[in-house]
Amino acid sequence: MLYIYLDIDEIKAMHLNKSLLGSYESHFHSKSLGVKLLEDGKPSNPDIIASAVKETVERLSAKGSMKEKNCTLILPQESFSFFRLDMPVDVNESVLDSYLREKARSILNIDIDNSHYDYIIRESEGKKMILFYLVHRAVIDAFEQPLDLLDLKLTAVVPASLAYFKLFEKTLRANKKENIWYVSYANDRLSGYMYDSFGLFDSEHWTEKIGKDDKIEKILHKQAAHYEAKGNRLNRLLLSGAQSAKIRQDTFTKDVGVWTNPVKKIIPHFYADYLKMLAGPENKELPILEYDMLLGGFIFTQEETKFTLLKGKRGGSAKVNLNGPRFSLPKISISFPINKKGLIIFILSFILTFGVLFGLAKMGTIQLGFTLPSFSSIRLPSFSKPTPTPEPIPTKAPTPTPAPEIKRDGISVKVLNGSGVSGKAGVVKSFLQEAGYESILTANADAFDFEVTVIQTKKDGDDLKKLMAKDIASELEGEVEFETLNEDDAADIIIIVGTDFR
Repeated sequence: MLYIYLDIDEIKAMHLNKSLLGSYESHFHSKSLGVKLLEDGKPSNPDIIASAVKETVERLSAKGSMKEKNCTLILPQESFSFFRLDMPVDVNESVLDSYLREKARSILNIDIDNSHYDYIIRESEGKKMILFYLVHRAVIDAFEQPLDLLDLKLTAVVPASLAYFKLFEKTLRANKKENIWYVSYANDRLSGYMYDSFGLFDSEHWTEKIGKDDKIEKILHKQAAHYEAKGNRLNRLLLSGAQSAKIRQDTFTKDVGVWTNPVKKIIPHFYADYLKMLAGPENKELPILEYDMLLGGFIFTQEETKFTLLKGKRGGSAKVNLNGPRFSLPKISISFPINKKGLIIFILSFILTFGVLFGLAKMGTIQLGFTLPSFSSIRLPSFSKPTPTPEPIPTKAPTPTPAPEIKRDGISVKVLNGSGVSGKAGVVKSFLQEAGYESILTANADAFDFEVTVIQTKKDGDDLKKLMAKDIASELEGEVEFETLNEDDAADIIIIVGTDFR
């Protein structure tokens, strides 16, 4: 399988050779060109694209044999028309397609009969939202031409905004709405998309060129303020791209003013199965920051098999799986056919053969290599009435003493801000108050470089530790760390808030 991402002046590709065991041998290649490949999301010149793809394929072929010619194309949002709307409660799913076609005509003012389209229905907070994607047939034809020249077959088209969304979808919670900004930092350029818990929120593909003396923190801070002025306050900033690898999350979060979550931490934590699959038998480290859109495109095509932007018609509702991908081993059914007639013949033959051998042995004709048991030693069952064995009198099992319930309002809690985000301790305090804690003090930690939240309890505070870990689990990206608290401390429990606390 070949995955190709095209941007304004850049091409990236990932080729996968599947093994018999289900893993993939993966190879990557990227190149920035001095000419434009795309103009407003459409091919600027099919010959230039053909040349770029040809060189990319040759480079990948040199790294490993290309057994398959199927190609998935990942394109920026500019290549597509997009809208989203609430799922109408009075529209039956059987007529939903016709309903959306009419909506597309009125909202997009486009010739839908000569377009490819599909949609995703996503649910959050008990509400359903439809995300509708459309691309004109002429645009797809223009991309297919250079692929055909190289004997490559276009089998799927994925919007980059959906590929990126797949990379953090598992971090979302069904009962909480978030505004999320996915930003890529590469080739001295910032680019990003705005999402909420349902998916793409704003179809604008934001980009900003980084000057020699520019600081990306200031640029992102300014754009985040712009979003907030429009009523879209950001809850998280997801940072990806090759140049993001050297950025420190703690100081970056403080300077931008938005809690920043590096994609390099999300993907290994939530998508380890896919990384293991693509790492191949060598278990090599994948360049996930540079090729994040290709990894997201791969996950999307594996999970959303019904979604299509080809063949002139949609392929069915691709409903997003809130629980993420599930992996299962293939079921192997082993059965042995039973022939009753043959079984009876086999048993009779065995008895007859045994009888013949036994008779010959008695006559001394042959010597058997074993001694038959004496029938006198075989005890026949007694037909006398057995003496009943007295049943034991059941004893009543002791009732376990329930563990005393911990009263949250009686626990003394101290919250220390170690995230570097101003006011974070107050946010955590409010969250704990809603959970039932009352005695809460806040202060700053000794350092602001805590990436993982820490819970400190005294030696006999195991139950308290488990309770607090359970109460704050919904606000953390991963697991907390535990430490022992000094017995002389006035607080029963101390929480050092890390950057993993939402």
